[in-house]
Amino acid sequence: MKVHDVRLALDEILQRARANPRGRANADFGLLNDYSLGLGRYSGASPWERHRNGDELLYVLEGDVEITLLSDAGAEEREILRTGSLFVVPRDRWHQLITSAQVSIFFASPPESGAERTRDDPRGSK
Repeated sequence: MKVHDVRLALDEILQRARANPRGRANADFGLLNDYSLGLGRYSGASPWERHRNGDELLYVLEGDVEITLLSDAGAEEREILRTGSLFVVPRDRWHQLITSAQVSIFFASPPESGAERTRDDPRGSK
């Protein structure tokens, strides 16, 4: 059995993010069933990603972040997630997170084997 101190982990990733030229850091809490649990801290834009093998859970611990989801037809849906927001990204939906300031997010992500990521817009040139 292992107890994770989330406040301590937040402090640690804050220090690591400050030391990282890209301002990013993660903390790994292990697995729940096959899902990876952890914390991420960053600013700017995440890569576009989708998970073909399950939904992804995002819980904003600190900061605000905009999430963009793409429909199968390529239409955009945008939401602002604020501190305390819980959001489930549906399986197989391209999504990207964008923030202008540091944000800390708890995540539960399906196995990496089903993930795709790209820095380019997955719709091609818009």
